[in-house]
Amino acid sequence: MTEPGAGRLGLGGWAVPRGGGAVDVFRSLLRMNLVIMARNRQLLVFNFLVPLMMILIFGGLFQGRPTQVAVAGPPALVQVLHRALPRHSYHLTVLSAAGARRAVAGGRDDFAVVIPGAATAGASRRVSVVLNAANVSNNGAFTAAAEAAVAAVNQALLRTAPAAVPVVSTVQPRGSTRTGSQASSNYIQYLTPGVVAYAVLVAGLLGAGARMVADRQRGTLRRLRAAPVPTWLFLLAQIASQLVLVAVQVVVLLGAAHLVYGVGIGSDPLGLALVLFLGSLCFVAFGFVVAGIAHDDRAAITIGNLFSLPQLFMAGIFFPISASPLWLQRLALFMPLRYFSDGLRSLMSEGRPLGAVTIDLAVLAGCGLLALVVATRTFRFDPVGTGR
Repeated sequence: MTEPGAGRLGLGGWAVPRGGGAVDVFRSLLRMNLVIMARNRQLLVFNFLVPLMMILIFGGLFQGRPTQVAVAGPPALVQVLHRALPRHSYHLTVLSAAGARRAVAGGRDDFAVVIPGAATAGASRRVSVVLNAANVSNNGAFTAAAEAAVAAVNQALLRTAPAAVPVVSTVQPRGSTRTGSQASSNYIQYLTPGVVAYAVLVAGLLGAGARMVADRQRGTLRRLRAAPVPTWLFLLAQIASQLVLVAVQVVVLLGAAHLVYGVGIGSDPLGLALVLFLGSLCFVAFGFVVAGIAHDDRAAITIGNLFSLPQLFMAGIFFPISASPLWLQRLALFMPLRYFSDGLRSLMSEGRPLGAVTIDLAVLAGCGLLALVVATRTFRFDPVGTGR
């Protein structure tokens, strides 16, 4: 007769199947981690409430008016532009081709998209994207938005007309020079990817790092090493729970940014998912490093803050790093958060393809591998003072 509780292993008050299959053990460990995270109020505050407040408050302070766009072209294709440029963030005015150029040169509109009525036989339809030469800091975002709109026009013309090709040009402003500012209508497009990147970093440090330190202090990790549960399975459950946390974070943050400010995810959701996945793994690895060198959960939080807070202010989360002093730009080259936020921003806000962020992906992968190497040398199962 089997005794009550036999066949189940207790880890920190949680029951894990003893002698069961790897899948059953993995599910139990994953469920245990998710419940622990859901009950951790501090983790919920720093991973959800704080980044959500950043997006809503800073977006409200600096979002300003919608981007003003002058459009010209056949009515059917102008309607495509209206659908491609959501009215949360863009206000379109239909003008003639010459009027659209004058509106941009006069500073009334931020950029213009001019679609010719017809294309030369056998040739591509050349769509003019007109920018104000004075809007230096915003023209990159304007160009990306216009190119995404032209891509939508291409979809509308599919199999019925030659492809539409964007041709970017600038006009000099009339009268006084109007200098663009990042703290304008596109600031929320710049801010959101950076805040999402920072939230994922904090999730890795606090979710994986501080939680594993707490498990070690409670003796859970020591019991794990003595139990017939493979260490790799325990670590896999830790990583999987972090990925679930990141997925919920991204849905909440991007959902709020879209509902309130019309922020989109770009034209490559699979590429965006890949960047988020690799960034999550990178910072989970750094969380394992924190778990290895911290003596208790308070020390883990302190070390995590020392690692994350400088990056929050110096990795281009709130403002372009190119606007910083040269010494700060060089220092930011050593901050993995910069590459993570730049990769997300390139896909979400600038409409670039996945190939444009290969350097960011390579740096995240390299930093993650380096962190794992350090973690294998520093990680321990037993609390401080009881041996490794």
